[in-house]
Amino acid sequence: MTDLGPEGLVGSIMAFEGFKGSITAMNGPTGCKYYPASLAEAMTRRGGFNPMMHDSRFYLGQSRLPCTYMDSNDYVSGCKARMTELWNDSFNRNPSLICLINSPGASLIGEEFGFSSDIPTATMESPLPSSSFSEGYETAILAVLQALRPDDGEHEGKTVNLLGISVADTGWEDSVEDLCKLLFSCGVKVTCAPGADSSVEEVKRSGTVALNVAVHDERCLRTARWYEDTYGTPFFRSPQGAPLGFAPLRAWVEGICERLGADPSPALTLIKEARSRARKEITRLDQYHGLPRGASFSLQGRPSLTLPILKTLNGYLGMVPVAVNLTEGGPCADAAEDYLKEIGCGEASTDLLSCPADLVVADGNTAANVLATGSAFNAVDIDPPGLVSVNIRRDPLLGLDGTLRLLDRSLQGLRR
Repeated sequence: MTDLGPEGLVGSIMAFEGFKGSITAMNGPTGCKYYPASLAEAMTRRGGFNPMMHDSRFYLGQSRLPCTYMDSNDYVSGCKARMTELWNDSFNRNPSLICLINSPGASLIGEEFGFSSDIPTATMESPLPSSSFSEGYETAILAVLQALRPDDGEHEGKTVNLLGISVADTGWEDSVEDLCKLLFSCGVKVTCAPGADSSVEEVKRSGTVALNVAVHDERCLRTARWYEDTYGTPFFRSPQGAPLGFAPLRAWVEGICERLGADPSPALTLIKEARSRARKEITRLDQYHGLPRGASFSLQGRPSLTLPILKTLNGYLGMVPVAVNLTEGGPCADAAEDYLKEIGCGEASTDLLSCPADLVVADGNTAANVLATGSAFNAVDIDPPGLVSVNIRRDPLLGLDGTLRLLDRSLQGLRR
């Protein structure tokens, strides 16, 4: 296991950015603001890149993450005056939610926020720079939930929250839409997906759902338990990881429907139809080229994604893992390692760059590096940045179409 993912400060910022109509304001220097703001612009597409639309001195021509731009003098004397100006600027834009965060350096000098208004405000005075993206993300999500205090009432029928999805995820909008449609076919309604562009109103209603669903469990088990302790809402976590791949997706749907007393057959019919379509193409590839069985792959990612991808590529397509690297810990990490041992690949490498494979599945940067060295013929990106700069058609990472995306891109370019 290697900690190669974004760190906790980025996770916290992207969690705050994942609420519709919110403003995330940072107390810190330019260096801590610029790249997270660029990521937020790229993943949420709010406001575009026109600097003339954001000429306030707090934005530096970017549409997201206004900042105080602390300098060396501020670390000695503090920057309460700048923070007050930034607060007033943010308040006057009438956002649905204001999120205030210190940079790591600002937190060391003990700068306190202490602002209050009619606009809900979430604060993080001491971020988690040495933690994983998931830890920072979940800490910020909990800060927002505690600031908004969802309504407490009778649990509503067959309703769920989807926990653990971030606007920093590849294809996050399409993933949420795909999962919502699949559950809706079973009579299950998604009320809220905190951190994935849910509105304040949706978050307010999130305390009355019948079930919370941990989509990416390394990011949301504390959140699920908070809902359970505060509102008595039970939660469901699939032992097969995120809903990606035919078998994991089927288990995910069946598990939710079982807990809610819903009929999973409409969604299972859709999964069966998609599986039949995939089988035709896989059979043709096998007849002409003897693929994909026996082809090799390398895989890098967080456990909740790595586990279902591992089972799909190996258990469904018959491909062989030669390098697997988990970028952080999580409930699915042990299951992924156990699966590798079960199939006789417990000693698989963790170094994707030095281990040749037919296919590499990883974040876009790692995948591009592996392709550039000639260590793989084909790649599938599962975390930003993407391998393509423009995606006009729907391109979810999760769900039924996400499963077809994984299969389609995995099979492209395989050769003997």
